Amino acid sequence: MSLRNRVRLMAIAPIVLWVIVNVWFLPSEHFGSGWMLLSAFLAIFIGMLLAQLVNRRFLNRFRLAIAREDIPAARRLFEGLADFYRWRGREVIKTYGINILVIEERHQAALDELRALDVKKIGQKGIPFVKSQTAWCLAQLGDPSEAIDLVHSVLPQMEEMGPDYLASAQLVLGVSNFLLGNAAEAVPQLEKVYASARDQTSRKATAAFYLGESYTALNQPAEARRAYQNAIDALPNGRAGIRALDRIS
Repeated sequence: MSLRNRVRLMAIAPIVLWVIVNVWFLPSEHFGSGWMLLSAFLAIFIGMLLAQLVNRRFLNRFRLAIAREDIPAARRLFEGLADFYRWRGREVIKTYGINILVIEERHQAALDELRALDVKKIGQKGIPFVKSQTAWCLAQLGDPSEAIDLVHSVLPQMEEMGPDYLASAQLVLGVSNFLLGNAAEAVPQLEKVYASARDQTSRKATAAFYLGESYTALNQPAEARRAYQNAIDALPNGRAGIRALDRIS
């Protein structure tokens, strides 16, 4: 069953139940018209709440697929979300598709879509994250200096949005510094990201891999090997885990 149909089912189920109970079994003369009106509002509220819970569960499953770099699952869930939001929130749902492009390391395609977004329709809270994603793509495409400048422009907002958003910005900074040859500066930034990642397994593995790269650049092989092993442990079948395994094989 599609997300749209699931949401519709959850929204109308309490209303159908209200009709059955109040019209067939408990007609208004038992409780008065006040009860009928109050219970109708309650049924509508419960329906809306259930629909929201179904939608949120779908979004959480999508985010989990992204964190695990499970591209087939992410694409399947994205199709359901895109169908549900096709009449509203279309710019926001585009950002979910961009997440998949980033995981696939199709950075130029992701950058093109990020630049084509109508940021006015995303809202002020979404703009810093879009810029952070843009910075990541720029760094991976060979412009880490611009990436750092872009992230610094939204770093205070990312910090206000919460630890996960701040960690994603710090990851861009750490990786960009490594790519610029500033491995010593990259290490503490990447260590913070790795320590704070928790269930964000893709971010954790990526931070650990670039820690390994940074320690290698600093001629600290023992620390590099430890970091590479952490990347493998975090997400063995992910892009960073696979690359880390190549480094220590």
